[in-house]
Amino acid sequence: MTSRRMMVKHYAQAVILELQQLGYPCELARDVFFRHYKDMRRLFGLEQNVSEFAKMIDEFEQSMNRKYNPNDPNQIFVGHLRHRVRKK
Repeated sequence: MTSRRMMVKHYAQAVILELQQLGYPCELARDVFFRHYKDMRRLFGLEQNVSEFAKMIDEFEQSMNRKYNPNDPNQIFVGHLRHRVRKK
């Protein structure tokens, strides 16, 4: 019988491999995964299949790294709040 912890470990490894398939280098895929894993697991659980979870992580990562464009109506400037969300 497989423990829950071991199943989560295999799920995480599969998501990291899927991120590598999406074009992330090995170390960057691992860093991106662990940067978003806790929040996404809290929000969505582990109900998605591996490829969907990796695509959501990729979407979050791209939106974090996107530069602000004042001509895009889908973006809101929050640069003045950036100091509140600094990583520790």
